[in-house]
Amino acid sequence: MQSTSGSDRPCVIGILQPMYLPWVGYFEQVAAVDHFVLMDDVQYTKRDWRNRNRIKTANGALWLTVPVRHPDLDSLIKEVDIDYRRDWVRKHLRSIEVNYHRRPHFRPLFDEIAETLDQRPQRLVDLNVSLIRLFMKHLGIQTPLSLSSAIPRDQRRYGDAVDARNERIIEICQHHRADVLYDGKSAADFIDRARFAAAGIRVVFQDYRPVPYPQAFGEFMPSLSTLDLVMNVGPAAGEIMRQGSSARLQEAQASSEGR
Repeated sequence: MQSTSGSDRPCVIGILQPMYLPWVGYFEQVAAVDHFVLMDDVQYTKRDWRNRNRIKTANGALWLTVPVRHPDLDSLIKEVDIDYRRDWVRKHLRSIEVNYHRRPHFRPLFDEIAETLDQRPQRLVDLNVSLIRLFMKHLGIQTPLSLSSAIPRDQRRYGDAVDARNERIIEICQHHRADVLYDGKSAADFIDRARFAAAGIRVVFQDYRPVPYPQAFGEFMPSLSTLDLVMNVGPAAGEIMRQGSSARLQEAQASSEGR
């Protein structure tokens, strides 16, 4: 399989569901690949990272949760609407301001987050994509983004639930002519590597190790929203993010080049 760049260098793709104010490891995946697909045509899961994340306070981690309008059990992420009947926008912004206004790089990110939330998009996916793009700008990431819902499904290739999940990801990889899938560690629970190998796709699982950086309120706390990193270190955020990368992806790329 030839890469989308037209060279023999392997094309690496990342495929993750869009999250609210994602953690730093999420953006390491975005930065490391040639194309990143936001998977919005899969089932929405409650009490998950789709609509919430954490910031740091003097009392520990605080959840910021976007309320949604009671999605059905089989609702897709792209179909989930935000519930504005509660004044959660003001609450989120106030929580961020109270806990980060003294951090050295509080602005302009806070103003940009406020502007994004104040636009009050109807769908959760639209809010998340806007915030993901905002963080990419602050981290210096220029990876192309797209939505999986833009890629048609060939229903003839799907079997049971697990097979369907694997086949859909393979279908997305093939659409973008990707040789390597760089996936999250949790995906190892369902990814059928033999099935991907048969399709000519090598799977590499992320092994991200957060790098400590200066924070307020005591000892370093990992795995917070990326806003914590940016507001604390500013222009150094992108470099710190990349320092947590493992060598797995580079090794896979070198191996693919040597085929």
